[in-house]
Amino acid sequence: MNRVRNVIFIQILNSFVSGVLGIVLPLMMEERNIDIVTIGLVFAALPLIFQVGRMVFAIISDFWGRKLFFLLNGFFGAIASLIYYFAHTSLEFLFGKVVEGTKDGSLWAVNRAFLLEESESKWRILVHLRTAAYVAYAVGSLIAGFLLVWFFYEGTMIFCALVMFLVIPASLLLAIRRKEKFDVAKALHFLDFRRKGKVFKMFIVLFFVMGLSFGLRSGFVFPLFLSTNGFDAEAVGVLIGLQILLAGLFSYLFAKKFEMGRLILVSGVLYTVVLVLLGFSFSVFAGVLAVVYGVVDGLLSIGQEGILSKITSEESYGIDIGLLMMGLHAGDTLSLALSGFLISLWGFTAPFLISAFVFALFYLGSYSILKE
Repeated sequence: MNRVRNVIFIQILNSFVSGVLGIVLPLMMEERNIDIVTIGLVFAALPLIFQVGRMVFAIISDFWGRKLFFLLNGFFGAIASLIYYFAHTSLEFLFGKVVEGTKDGSLWAVNRAFLLEESESKWRILVHLRTAAYVAYAVGSLIAGFLLVWFFYEGTMIFCALVMFLVIPASLLLAIRRKEKFDVAKALHFLDFRRKGKVFKMFIVLFFVMGLSFGLRSGFVFPLFLSTNGFDAEAVGVLIGLQILLAGLFSYLFAKKFEMGRLILVSGVLYTVVLVLLGFSFSVFAGVLAVVYGVVDGLLSIGQEGILSKITSEESYGIDIGLLMMGLHAGDTLSLALSGFLISLWGFTAPFLISAFVFALFYLGSYSILKE
C-alpha cells in the first residue's frame, strides 16, 4: 500500500506541473510572438514523442521493472522546465516539448502497469490514479495565472523545475522489483499484433479515432480560446482548473456506478453536445461551457480506464497499454498539428465541431463492441 501511495504522490507532482505548464506555455509562446499555426505544430510534437518514449519504456519495464522510469520522469521534468526558462524561439520551445514528452512517456509507461500489479481492484485503482492526476492538474491550472503575476514566466519555470526535482527522492523510495533479463524475442512476441484478439485490435483503431477528436480541443486550444474571449491569465487558469477539478470529482464519484458500455455512450453524446455549443459560444458563456466540459471529461475517463483494465494482459500490462495508447496519441499528434491551421482559417468553431462529430465514431463503435 505504501508503494501505491508513493506512485500516486509522484503522479500528483507530475500532473501539478503539467497543469501549470498547460496554462503558462501557450500564453508564454503568444507573448513571445509565436503565431498560432507554429504553436499548434510545436504542441503536436508532445504526443508523438510521448508515445514513442512510452512504448520503448513500457517494453523495457515489463522485463526490468518500473523504478528507473519514475526516476527518469523527475529528471526530464526538471530539465524541460529549465529549457522553457531560456526558450524564445519556436525551435527552443520544440526542444522543450521533446524533453517534456519524454518525461511524460517515462511516467505513463509504468504508472498504470505498476498499480495494476499492486492492486486487486484494478478498474478502481486506475480511476483513483486518473482522479489524482485530474485534481493535481486542476490545482496547477488554478494557480498558474497567479504564479505568472508573482514570478513572471521565468520564475514560474524555475518553480516547476524545483517541484519536478522532488520526484527523484520519491522514486528512490520505491522498492526495486527487477523482473527478468530483457528478452528481445519475448518482447516481440508481446508486440505481435497477430497474437492480439479481435477486440484488442478494434480498440486500437477506436483509440486512434478518439485521439483525432481529442487533439482538436487539447494542448493550447482551450487556453487560447478563453484568452481570445477576453479572459486574462488568472481567469484562464481558474477556469481550466475548475474544469479539471470537476473532471476529477466526477471520475471519482461515478467510478463503477454504471455499466461501462452505457457510460461510454452517454458521456460520448454529452461530449458532442458540449463541443458543438463551445463552437458557437463567446464571452462569459464560453467560460461557463469550458468549465462544464470537465463533467464530461471525468465521465469519459472512467470508460477509458475500464477498457484498459479489461482488455490488457497481466503478463504484458505495460506493452498492451502502450499499444492501445499508441493509437490515441497518433491521432492526437495529427489533429493537434492541424488545429492551428484550422483556427487560423475559420476560428475555434472548426476544431470544436470536427472534434464533436469525429468522437461519435469512437463512442458508437465502443458501445457496439462492449454490448456484444
